[in-house]
Amino acid sequence: MSFDTLAPYYRIMEWVTAGGVLQRCRIAFLAEAGNSRRALLLGEGPGRFLAELLRTNPRVEVTCVERSPRMIEEARKRLNESELARVLFVQADALTWQPPRSTFDLVVTNFFLDCFRCEELAELVAKVSASTTADARWLLADFREPDSGWRRWRARAVLALMYGFFRVATGLSASRLTPPEEFLEASGFRLAARRLAKFGLAHSDLWRRAAA
Repeated sequence: MSFDTLAPYYRIMEWVTAGGVLQRCRIAFLAEAGNSRRALLLGEGPGRFLAELLRTNPRVEVTCVERSPRMIEEARKRLNESELARVLFVQADALTWQPPRSTFDLVVTNFFLDCFRCEELAELVAKVSASTTADARWLLADFREPDSGWRRWRARAVLALMYGFFRVATGLSASRLTPPEEFLEASGFRLAARRLAKFGLAHSDLWRRAAA
């Protein structure tokens, strides 16, 4: 899976297909990251959330894991010198990268977990959760299927088109959406808040470590 070929055009593609909705989903719970000190961003892409996080939290240090070197290049362009000093860019496949244990008090996965098959997602969430602190928060924005009605059928049609396109353009391994909720819960996180967008097609979540 590689987003290299799409990196220079990703912002334009997103704007044409969704306007500003996806960015609003990314930053919906940004205020919850205000006290974070060590953040892990997975599959950040061109760095739109990263830039907002650094500018609203002047003390956070970020590890940004991204497989595409061209996406990393796009993200770096958004940051000034002092912001770059607080970011460690790691060019790696999140499935094979090994994070340090009990380190991050914030995890962010925006429009990323939908890239993986069920078994890959279970492994990834378990591994990442082991790298978090006891008071960690997990922010995610992603796509979903509404429960019923025309919104559900609309979402299925949109998702089928999206997965078809990205499988051809990037070699995406997943062919359908796997909701991550059961894996997050199994790893000790609980959903604290959720906001929906685009008739329920997209959602923004705030997850917190459950009390022991």
